[in-house]
Order: sequence, then structure tokens, then C-alpha cells
Amino acid sequence: MAQSLYEKKLYCSYKKTRLIPGKAPDVPTQEAFVEDILSIVEDARQNKNVVLFSDPVHQIHNNENDYAWQFRGKEGTKTVLANTGRRRLNIIGALNPLLLKTTTLLMEGSCDREVIKALLRQIRKDYPEAPKITMFLDNAGYNRAHDVQELAQEFNITLRYLPPYAPNLNLIERLWKFFKKKIMKNKYYPSFQSFYQAIDNFFKNFSDYEKELRSLLTLKFQIIKAI
Repeated sequence: MAQSLYEKKLYCSYKKTRLIPGKAPDVPTQEAFVEDILSIVEDARQNKNVVLFSDPVHQIHNNENDYAWQFRGKEGTKTVLANTGRRRLNIIGALNPLLLKTTTLLMEGSCDREVIKALLRQIRKDYPEAPKITMFLDNAGYNRAHDVQELAQEFNITLRYLPPYAPNLNLIERLWKFFKKKIMKNKYYPSFQSFYQAIDNFFKNFSDYEKELRSLLTLKFQIIKAI
């Protein structure tokens, strides 16, 4: 098919739009928070502390369509199998970008404050010798629950809440995107057990992706300018 006028004269191409938070905080707020992150990370490097970025992802047991090379002019030449999508797995994770290590819990139930408390307990088990742990997380109600904050204090885990509507400042969001590309895109799992096992294996063999993750999980944060 011949190129359109826009493609020829304006060097444009027809691309998918990209979503950004409509209520993103102002630029100075984001920049100040990034400075805090970098300061805490530098302190962690020097004093053997731990820095984590935490968030859940809710994964439906179904295939996720993605791009694939196909012959021109033949819509749907490549097909992928699908499931009913009636079951889902909730993954709550905490990413350590310095060590490229994750602490994860997999469950079918909803994420609530008891789950966050279980994550805090597992984190302290994973880092028993860390003098101090700082965890960045969003403002979900279960993250701010009083008993969650009490347990975090007991374990010497400092909870740092991200500015509202600023997922761009949570490094684990990049990990979830990478995870979906590797495990979910154009992948068919005939049973929930095989689906669960693939996800579990991803985190158990996390070091296999070290080369790719080193370039992905850098401490360079995009600053969003709300329209």
C-alpha cells in the first residue's frame, strides 16, 4: 500500500496512543521525590541498607495479545489460543533494584492489609542483616493501614508513599511490564496450574534475566507533564 501524505511529507507513522495519568502531580513535586529516591539509594549503597519498590499486579489466566510478524493484507493470519479468564492470580512484589532481587507472594485472594503484613514479614526474612529497609509504595488504603505501619516500624522498615497518581516513580512498574512480555504476551496456558507454575518459575529464576533487567531497571525516572 502506498504511503499516505502524512507519512511522506511529515515523516509520521500511525502509532498506538500511550496512556499517562490524567492527575499526575506537578513537575517540581515529581522531581523532588526523585531526588529523595536517589539520596536514599546512595545511602543504601554506602551503608548496606535495602531499598525496595513495591506494588501488586493482578494477572488474569488468559492470553494477552501482542504484536507479531504477519503477512501484509491478511488480517489475523497468526492466531493464539485463549482461556475463559475466570480465574486470576494476584502477585504482590517488592523489587530490590540494587541486587536485582524480588520478594513476591502469589495468591488468588485480593490484596489487603494482611497480605501487606505478610509481605513485610517475608521481606525481613529475606534481609535479616539489613540495618534499615526503605520501601516505596503507593497510597492504597491497605498500604496506609495503622497495623501495617506498626509492623513496618517493628521490622525497621520505613514506608515511603509515592505522590498520588505517579506510577512513573515506582520502579516495579517496569518489572511488571517486562514480566508480562516474557510470560503473558501471546502465551497460552491450558490449565491454571500451568499458568501458576510459569509465573512462579519466572520469579524463582529471576537471575536468568539479569542482563535485560540491568538496562531496564535503571534509576532514571520519567517525569510526566499532565495536560
